[in-house]
Amino acid sequence: MRGLYKKILLSFLVAFMAQNAAANEQVQLQNRFLKKIDEVVLIVEDKKLSKDARNRKIVKALTPMFDFELMAKLSLDGAWRGLSAENAKKFIDLYVERMKNSYSAKIDAYEGEKVKIKKIQQPKSDRIAFVTDLTGKENKLEIVYKFYKPKTKIPNKDEWLIYDVEILGVSILKTDRAQFREFLQTKSIYELMDALSKQL
Repeated sequence: MRGLYKKILLSFLVAFMAQNAAANEQVQLQNRFLKKIDEVVLIVEDKKLSKDARNRKIVKALTPMFDFELMAKLSLDGAWRGLSAENAKKFIDLYVERMKNSYSAKIDAYEGEKVKIKKIQQPKSDRIAFVTDLTGKENKLEIVYKFYKPKTKIPNKDEWLIYDVEILGVSILKTDRAQFREFLQTKSIYELMDALSKQL
């Protein structure tokens, strides 16, 4: 009987420690995320910077927290496997540049909005989502930042990386995947890369 009690107690301790470790990771990630937001806001509000210099600093600040390369691969879905190493790198470069330009364009519309984390979800031990509100003077926008934890830390990247962002329930990754899939039904991957390069 004592052996059974010990096993039950041990199982409770293991579960408690796992929950505590997960909670600590959430807190650490939340602090890093909010610190990064504050860093970007300071850059945006620096009136001495030109638009190009501002955007370069913002991209440099955000790059360690985003896995643009994974987003590029996932956006192509099955078509990714057919790419040569050279074309895979070319597509990633185009996708990353496109994402950076898109983010920079959104910064142009910044008018003092504040980011507040209203909910943290962790469906898996290596997945965390921050449900945030971007609050302005007249409206509120829900944005969900989805993080994953690579099994092996990627050089020059954070421990937890953003791989998708949902704005008002619309996933950037799923939107890109749907658009690329439709494009590739009638055109080649080379034509897709040509179209992406013309958008830059």
